[in-house]
Amino acid sequence: MGIRTLLIAYALLGVSVAQRVVTVQSGPLVRTEGSHVTIWCNVTGYKDGVEQDFEWSMYLTSVPDREIRIVSTAQSNYAYAVYAQRVNSKEIWVERLTRDSALLHITNVQARDQGLFECYTPNTDGQYLGSYSARTNLTGESMLHHKAVF
Repeated sequence: MGIRTLLIAYALLGVSVAQRVVTVQSGPLVRTEGSHVTIWCNVTGYKDGVEQDFEWSMYLTSVPDREIRIVSTAQSNYAYAVYAQRVNSKEIWVERLTRDSALLHITNVQARDQGLFECYTPNTDGQYLGSYSARTNLTGESMLHHKAVF
């Protein structure tokens, strides 16, 4: 069967292949220590009707290949010890906006929060097509009468 025949068959059957795309707020996000930051995450191109889960992790610039898990919409014990207390006390949490978008909240930014933040959405489609995570950079800036993040 030739390519042309396959394409016609797919068109007649209404078969379409969507690719998952995860996007986050572009950075760098500049915040001062003690401030509140929100980072949005959105996913498109997944199987309709399935609520998506969101897992947030971060990577320190000094150790860019080491994941530090922060918070998840699916797993209550997702956070690594360094973030667990802040998640349990609701200083850090995820606010679901829709079935395919969410906000990460950090109500009291600390110096150790500086780094790359990653939003990951677990596969719900049975096959892997597209991107499942996206990253943005959170950094600090010295401001008059404020402590800097770094």
